[in-house]
Amino acid sequence: MEQEVDVPGVVRRCRKVLDGVAAGAVEPHDVSSFLSDLGELPPGHPRRGEFAATMVTLLTRGGGAPPMAVMGDLGALLDMVDTAPPHLLAWPRARDAARAFQLTVEVQERAITAASATAELDELATRHPDFPPTLAAIETARMGVQLSTAFQRDDWSSMIGLTGLMGQMADSLGDAPASGPLRDLSAAMREFLRAQQTKDFGVVPDLLDRMRDSAVAAGVNPAAFSVPTEGEPLLRLLTDPEPGSGGLSTDEIIRTYAGGDTGVSGKLAASYVLMDAGLETDLDRIDRAVELTREAAAEPGPMQDIARNALAIYLWRRAEVLGTTEGLDTVQRVLEDLVGDLRGRGGSAHPLWTDVNSLLAQVKRRVGDQHGSGAAGSEAMFRFAHQALMESDPATARTSLREAAALGMDFARHRVLAGDYTGVLEALDTGRGLMLFAEVEVLDLAPRLRAAGRDDLARRWEAEGPTTPGLRAEAIEVLVAAEGGIGRLLRLPSPADIRAALGTVDADALVYLVPADQQQPGMALVVPREGPMAYLPLTHLSVRQEAGVEGYLAALSHLSRELAPAARAPFADRLDDLCEWAWRVAIGPLLDRYFARGARERGRVPRIVLIPMAELAAIPWQAARNREGTYAVELAAFSQAVSAREFCVNAARPPVRLTSTGLVVGDPHTQGPAQDLPAARLEAFEVHRAFLRSAKYVGRRPNGSVSPSGAGTAEQVRAWLTADGPHAGAVLHLACHGQFTSDEQSAKACLLLAPDAAGTPGELAADEIVRLLHSTPDRRIGLVVMAACHTGRSIHGYDEAYSLGTAFLAGGARTVLSTQWAVPDGATSMLMYLFHHYLRAEKLPPWQALRTAQLHMLHPDTPLPDSLPAHLRELVGDREHAGVVGWAGFVHGGH
Repeated sequence: MEQEVDVPGVVRRCRKVLDGVAAGAVEPHDVSSFLSDLGELPPGHPRRGEFAATMVTLLTRGGGAPPMAVMGDLGALLDMVDTAPPHLLAWPRARDAARAFQLTVEVQERAITAASATAELDELATRHPDFPPTLAAIETARMGVQLSTAFQRDDWSSMIGLTGLMGQMADSLGDAPASGPLRDLSAAMREFLRAQQTKDFGVVPDLLDRMRDSAVAAGVNPAAFSVPTEGEPLLRLLTDPEPGSGGLSTDEIIRTYAGGDTGVSGKLAASYVLMDAGLETDLDRIDRAVELTREAAAEPGPMQDIARNALAIYLWRRAEVLGTTEGLDTVQRVLEDLVGDLRGRGGSAHPLWTDVNSLLAQVKRRVGDQHGSGAAGSEAMFRFAHQALMESDPATARTSLREAAALGMDFARHRVLAGDYTGVLEALDTGRGLMLFAEVEVLDLAPRLRAAGRDDLARRWEAEGPTTPGLRAEAIEVLVAAEGGIGRLLRLPSPADIRAALGTVDADALVYLVPADQQQPGMALVVPREGPMAYLPLTHLSVRQEAGVEGYLAALSHLSRELAPAARAPFADRLDDLCEWAWRVAIGPLLDRYFARGARERGRVPRIVLIPMAELAAIPWQAARNREGTYAVELAAFSQAVSAREFCVNAARPPVRLTSTGLVVGDPHTQGPAQDLPAARLEAFEVHRAFLRSAKYVGRRPNGSVSPSGAGTAEQVRAWLTADGPHAGAVLHLACHGQFTSDEQSAKACLLLAPDAAGTPGELAADEIVRLLHSTPDRRIGLVVMAACHTGRSIHGYDEAYSLGTAFLAGGARTVLSTQWAVPDGATSMLMYLFHHYLRAEKLPPWQALRTAQLHMLHPDTPLPDSLPAHLRELVGDREHAGVVGWAGFVHGGH
């Protein structure tokens, strides 16, 4: 028999809560109790709708933004209001403000799409054009929808970009009292998001306090920056450097973290502490953690997928502790079900995609399913490619992709143990050069969106630009779906594709060099032009175990082209030690094993295309030296590539005939702190006069005067790069300064050129080079020579391989010479003249011309070409003083 409702008691309790809220005492549990009480009243009861509407009006303060802690109750309250109470004149505004925030909740719960929510918010805004508080509430809700969508996509660029909108709002207020606090709030929110992305959770409580204080000063509801009760256990867990380290018992941990109204987050926090961050060996504690996590995984909501993943992790740990495969079928089933669900919620864009597939790869490897393990590992890696495409802010993308190459190397090592060398290749290539890949892919996004039937999105992309929060991520979702998945968009090459590319450019092998880790040796993966792929273990290929290598890497940042020889001595000493190490740990075994024979049949030394991973990318492998004093460059020719993918794309481009037409830039006056480069002027002038007579010469001549053709501005170089027709030529020679910074927030590589007439600095950055060349797809550039500092160094970490040199290659240039350090002025001038001599006079291909010029520098007794001008001979003096620093810094890429 149903219990009769105490209607007077319900009405009395509801009135009491309404009076408290009206007095400013808004407690989330009071609102929840109020809602529960109202639910007991029959649908037709007159107080039901009246009280619900009154509560909505009070919570929104007559049409403003409600407290964040009660947003989940707004939908139920609105559903109880059948007709508007006549005495609540603010009801239309309050209703629409509440509905706006209800939409953010529905987007968070994936009940509706962001597009549907945005369309309804647009319609709500048209109803209240003359009431700023409601319009502000709707715009705040719109930001909430965008933030929720960005969070679901793990789109950190958009999340951080949205905080900038608050800064813009502050700027629009001018000197109004709220402008300063709004700027402070915007800055604190940006720091808060950065802390989450970098997992610097210790600063979160202070940032929350800052946001609340700034909100109060700005007149914004501070409750929006409070952690709901159910979220407190996770916050406590994240901000505690050693959770559970106080010797708490199992029951005490559960009471501490999962007591009260903490819900799913409390259970997850308690289970994490019980598992000792995944290291627990006590089966009783593991079983209690599994029990709590299983309960959390059964509860629908935004934390459910996290709970399901945690359940699989803890069951996997249980099997590890027992040393058995028993129970792994359950782990595999949980993970496969979760992967299936994630496919419908963003697939490779989902934040959990990598973690879930990585564990699935481990489980399948443990039960002997090597093929399935490789497939799951590949899926895990696709998440990084998706992230690279989605992020519009380079600093944010760099942070997001930090683990890509490391995880790829980890998967590669496991595929080696399975004998799956194709899987090794795919794992390594999927983690390399992703920012450069994304830079190219988004350049023609508008026509690809139109081809996918999204003309509306293409128009927005063209009108608003890629930095509009959420727009790039939405466009990428469409593109990935149209291409049939991120894997097809990546276009990973097969071994057969690589062999064909090697044949096209007349190279003998592509070789990945992978450093050792704590468990497994380093390795070389060799993809030969003919024959099967091979794996070579390289036990001592570890940068971190060699203090000399670390010293060399540190010394790299202190060089510039104009430094005197004495200032270069410390770096030269480090480099000399490095040469012997490079031979011993990698190049010696590689050449002895695979390239010691066959030179006679080839009629030349072997040509090897290297892809060095991690810090190995900074090593001048061509300068590796054996005990007899022979350098690797004397035994083989070396080129480098961003990835096998980029190498194949470049090789597929038709060759470009090199003539004496092009552009030569000689030491333009930057009108900044950059020092003059007298040898660079002489180099450029003589290269132009002897080999590129039909090219335009800009910059300064040897006597310091400006060329009649121009000062060598960035605009002149831009014009040449985008010139329409063959008249401009196909060779670009740059004898100037290059600038390289690789800070977390200000990474940049650019050429330093002359400012324009208006005084605009003459900087030409790597990302602009890619865009310029892509804008003129018919432009055919055959050779770019950058006799400038650090033009081959990556600005976004070694494995992104994003440099000035690779920017030209990505833009379509066939061959690029770039530098690994700040090359010395005098020696560089001679090397560059020799390169052009062997290229033009001896008709050697660029890679062979560079090697021959380097050999010339290496052996000072080699006769100089008769064409070498006397004043250039005098400038360089004795070639033996150039040393390895003078010739080994140049790297060949491309054809």
